[in-house]
Amino acid sequence: MPLQKCYFLPPISYFFIVVFSLLFVTAFGYGSPGLISAAFGENEFFCAIDAGGEQQIICWDKTNKISLVSTFDFVPSMASLSGGEGFLCGIIANNSQAFCWDLLDFGINLVPKTFKYNSYSQIDVGKFHVCAIKGSYFLSSNDFGNVDCWELD
Repeated sequence: MPLQKCYFLPPISYFFIVVFSLLFVTAFGYGSPGLISAAFGENEFFCAIDAGGEQQIICWDKTNKISLVSTFDFVPSMASLSGGEGFLCGIIANNSQAFCWDLLDFGINLVPKTFKYNSYSQIDVGKFHVCAIKGSYFLSSNDFGNVDCWELD
């Protein structure tokens, strides 16, 4: 049986492979929208969208001892979440409207009336502010794209 040749990549090739693969790594922090998000600060909590089909919100407090699932029944089903300083915002699954809440104001949508009934395709949260792109989360259209921003106290 003849010996087979083994080819090795030179060390510089490994360097480029690693650097190239890092280009596709995404970093998350304040305001990164997704299926899982956290509110930061003194009143921090963590929430995720349940993948069970109904897109319900499951939340835990910062001690991770208490599941706040029953407490957050007032939060509608969400398509996307984004967390800020002590609050979370999301896009409601069935109407693409914004909904924001915190641990101190159970059951109150913190979105100002001016923006409460607009449809949004994306939402991002900073420390105390929210920006959302008008449109439908599930449908794309050229009629949308304006950005609404508001502050939360």
